[in-house]
Amino acid sequence: MKKILIYGLLLMLAGCGWGQYNIPKEDYQAKVQVLGVLPLLLDSAAYFEYPQKETLFDLVARSAAAQQDMLVARLREEKGYFDVRALPGSTGLTAVSVLAGELPHAEDGRPAGYQFNAQAVKELAERNVVDAILVVVVSGAQVKETRRSRTLLESLETTYNDIVATAAVVDRNGKVLWQLGGDETTRILLLQYADFDEAYYNRTDMVQVKYIGIPGLEKALEGEDGDQPKSYKKLFDRIVSGISPGLLDSL
Repeated sequence: MKKILIYGLLLMLAGCGWGQYNIPKEDYQAKVQVLGVLPLLLDSAAYFEYPQKETLFDLVARSAAAQQDMLVARLREEKGYFDVRALPGSTGLTAVSVLAGELPHAEDGRPAGYQFNAQAVKELAERNVVDAILVVVVSGAQVKETRRSRTLLESLETTYNDIVATAAVVDRNGKVLWQLGGDETTRILLLQYADFDEAYYNRTDMVQVKYIGIPGLEKALEGEDGDQPKSYKKLFDRIVSGISPGLLDSL
């Protein structure tokens, strides 16, 4: 009975991975023994609205660049690869060379992911002697969703501007082996909020959507007590769960 319970638990955990494989998972594990991890890339061409875009881009680029080592460490901890290597690059320049265009967005506006420059990916993979490259892209997006007030008593469905992240593992030929996007796109920064308090005190049903200022966004990206920001931790949890071997792989 105990063995049955343990086996059932393992089956349940094995199905908790995030993202979508475009080849059988067994083929992925045989194909990708050495994984290269690029710095988190910033797609500054993606459309969204914010009044201080350049300042925002600088803030997001600095924050994203500081996350690469943490992601590499998390993947190494799982011991799912022969090696996981941090690849050199910059959040902006590398994005220009590697990204070949966005895939069509989901109906609610969440990005599905990217097409990749096969030649640039091949050169990166060969130069760094890796089988495939993990590409995480941070971008602006306009997402339609319902958000609730702090009291949970009011709600407003509209299109909000966010900073979000998608991810993909791309082989040496530019083929996407695994991707995380669409409904699984991770929000990195909330750029707007619905001001329910103002509507309440002005006794109106018209709820204004306002932008969060740069100081507030800076604090959101600092994390708490020096820890990694929750949004990046959530993103990395999803990536690690998606592309690390399941508990049943060693059975």
